[in-house]
Amino acid sequence: MTPITFWYGCNVLRHGDIIHACLDILRALDFDALPVGGPDYCCGTVKDANQTAAGGMATRTVGRFNALQRERVVAWCPSCHSHMQEFMGRANDMRFAMTYLVDLLYANRARLAPLLVHPVPMRVLLHRHLGFNEHSPVNRVVPELLRMIPGVEVVEDDYRVPGYMCASLQAVPGAIDDMIAATLRAAKASGADAVVSIFHQCYRELCGLEAQGAIPVYNYIHLLARSMGLAYEDEYKAWKKAGDGAALLIGTERIARVGVEFFERALLPELKKRPLIPKL
Repeated sequence: MTPITFWYGCNVLRHGDIIHACLDILRALDFDALPVGGPDYCCGTVKDANQTAAGGMATRTVGRFNALQRERVVAWCPSCHSHMQEFMGRANDMRFAMTYLVDLLYANRARLAPLLVHPVPMRVLLHRHLGFNEHSPVNRVVPELLRMIPGVEVVEDDYRVPGYMCASLQAVPGAIDDMIAATLRAAKASGADAVVSIFHQCYRELCGLEAQGAIPVYNYIHLLARSMGLAYEDEYKAWKKAGDGAALLIGTERIARVGVEFFERALLPELKKRPLIPKL
């Protein structure tokens, strides 16, 4: 097996099913994938306003990757991947190659295809952004990966969301509402059964559509995993659908682990948030 480091980042910690599915897929492709992430391996984008702090976090994280002595780091998070290319790697001695997960899956698509044995009959609209494609051609490659799944049809559409993922829209008044309206219009016009995201942050933003009964929403890894027979539960979607009742599903023990104050301040409002559904 080829040793790699699978860098799942910080924000994807809400999506244990995605992390585990990615690891299973990588291992099935004959990669010895070592998972790392969380605060100890932060890329530092949260500290961009403080370059001293961001630089310190970058140096620490690159040093930890170097210490693992694995030739390749494979990133899940687009922020982590782009930040390594544009900031972290320019100021530090990187003793490893950097790859985005989509590119690795596509490069190994001949080995991936025979693993996709379970049909997933679904006509899907892929949620695509404009900004990340200079780092990885995800808008072209992810549809090709999805079309390898028996039963999946990716509809053709021209809508592309500004920025590199939905997090970049949050600071612009009305931008999220416009994205939701345009996405639903495109889904309706194309007769899509579901909306599929490339990035996990977009998935969290779109998941409210399913919580309100507008249209089912998945991440592309969910569909690859389903076709491979991987049955990890999407807990985030269940929490999102529960809204105010999410605490009962999560349980007091898990909430205590992350901190009651953090859960009530940061996570619960996110789970209760619902997008504005336009009249189409």
